[in-house]
Amino acid sequence: MLSLASIVLSVGAALPLATANALSGALHRDVVVIGGGAAGAYAAVRLRDDFNKSIALIEKQDILGGMVDTYVDQKTGATFDFGVQTFLNVSGAKAFFDRFNVSVGSYSSSASLITEYIDFNTGAEVDFEVPSITAQIVAIAQFLTVIEPWESMLQPGYWNFPDPSNIPDDLLIPFGEFLTKYGLEDGAPIIYSTTGLGVGNMSEVATMFALQSFGWDMARALTGQLGLFTPTSGGNQALYNAIATDLGDDVLYSSTVLKSRRTNSGVSLTVRNHKTGQLTPIIARRLLVAIEPTEDNTSPLDLSPSEQNTLAKFTYSNEFAGLVDNAVFNTNYTYFNLPSTAAPNHTLIFQEEPMVASFEYTGLDHLFRVMVIGNTTSTADEAKALAQTNFNTLLKTGHLSSPQDQKLSWAAFSTHGPMHARVSVDEVKSGFYQDLYKLQGARSTWWTGGAFSVNFQTKLWEFNEGLIPKILEGL
Repeated sequence: MLSLASIVLSVGAALPLATANALSGALHRDVVVIGGGAAGAYAAVRLRDDFNKSIALIEKQDILGGMVDTYVDQKTGATFDFGVQTFLNVSGAKAFFDRFNVSVGSYSSSASLITEYIDFNTGAEVDFEVPSITAQIVAIAQFLTVIEPWESMLQPGYWNFPDPSNIPDDLLIPFGEFLTKYGLEDGAPIIYSTTGLGVGNMSEVATMFALQSFGWDMARALTGQLGLFTPTSGGNQALYNAIATDLGDDVLYSSTVLKSRRTNSGVSLTVRNHKTGQLTPIIARRLLVAIEPTEDNTSPLDLSPSEQNTLAKFTYSNEFAGLVDNAVFNTNYTYFNLPSTAAPNHTLIFQEEPMVASFEYTGLDHLFRVMVIGNTTSTADEAKALAQTNFNTLLKTGHLSSPQDQKLSWAAFSTHGPMHARVSVDEVKSGFYQDLYKLQGARSTWWTGGAFSVNFQTKLWEFNEGLIPKILEGL
């Protein structure tokens, strides 16, 4: 049975926008934003506070910030960011923190940890001879020189991505082949261990998608050409808590879109709070989608056949992050997962996903950060089960301080959801990104987030800066 609010929305969606605006009980906004992560929260602030547009921000969680994931120790108040760990200082990013009185400082990694390379599938120690840090940084500098001519094609978005006949061949070959072609193999370990592992077996992914996982600004940061920073207190969540205070009642928490109608003259949505069941109709002149365009996420958005056909071509990694609290881990250690075949110095051999990337000491008591990289279908339960299986293997093979079976004690766990969107090389050659960007602005809808840009928070802000003028045109 349809609820009264659903009936009202369905009727209103069929009417001209001026008539729909007369419906009682609906929120009327210039722009409605779906998703309160980095891209959506930033856009909501800019649109409302700086361009004087009314907004509604729909967020499925009860906080803003998406995958920031700041852990707070209840005893000491100490924080640890087990999701996003640092911010790239691009395009005035620090100024955005300043406006919310969130002080920041230069990022410094935790104390040097002892890295033990282990094949988590077998428990065998991997005698891997990692290149010296100097050799790795030299390779990253050379890597940056090679990739610099392609930067505007891919970042902060695909606005300038070349037509199929003009795509550089190097962007479409496997990343391992690319690194070998240019003699950059020494840079692979640091690329992989920082952000490159998000795509799974980095060597097999097309170079353009590896560059979206680790690209120009990460290379500049590692070679000292670009700063990294974090809040000086409160963890990375501090910024998004301040944004939440600023936006106030314009955020609908614990809410998702139930159904929608999108036209060239505006959009109408029914939003449901999954805690209270309350339905809220929203009438808006523009829609900004700031979540990954997966089938589940877009199913309430009455996609057109062309939208559906285009977005369905994406595949994703499912990424999970958490903290475990087990005293059997050796503090000051990182247990890093590599296949046995990586020994002695094969820098381009990595585990296939789904896989636990590492157990890494955080500096807080016995807390270890866990990263799990899943495939397209991996679930949170499967990620936890895989972590438990690998933990059992480490116990049984003597890498931890006790051989006794025990359960992983999860202090925190977060699903980062489908991310690192990519398509096949054949789709790229067939003009996929030209088709994707044709969706921008169609049916009063604009798109932001990793699939349309890149999975770095401040780079998403930079992408938004180019997108917002397009959203505002004629508004």
